[in-house]
Amino acid sequence: MSWDAYVTNLTANGALEYAAIIGLDGNIWASNFGVAVLPSYQAEVPDEKNPDVVTKVAYDEKTAFVHALTHNGNSGNAAGVRVNNQKYYTIQFDNDAKSWYLKKNKGGACIAWSNTAAVFASFSQTINAENGATQNAAECNKRVIEMAKYLADSGY
Repeated sequence: MSWDAYVTNLTANGALEYAAIIGLDGNIWASNFGVAVLPSYQAEVPDEKNPDVVTKVAYDEKTAFVHALTHNGNSGNAAGVRVNNQKYYTIQFDNDAKSWYLKKNKGGACIAWSNTAAVFASFSQTINAENGATQNAAECNKRVIEMAKYLADSGY
């Protein structure tokens, strides 16, 4: 099975918004968000004391992703990470269970990892799956954790 098929499996029936298999080195093996690498760009960051003031800062998703996985969810810039130019805030990072639960505006994401790859998927509470149910954290977490376990059991 190609790596793209794993992403297709994760997002089957419209249950999840975005998905990717990402090597622990930060290289994308497959994704449905149209990029071959986690990008670098200027991100707009609101000031903590005055949210109306926005500063542009250089952000490298690949470097921050790898750093966060090896530093209990701390990307070096904030408590969370950006994937596909979307900011996610850490809800829970469990290094022992190899899982990371994230929140974004009107949705969230889950990341779980094996010895060589991380499985990422996000959901949006504004999108309905094919069965009519709203995309949700429970389905996202279940699919991501099962896929990471499968990869680990398969030697990845």
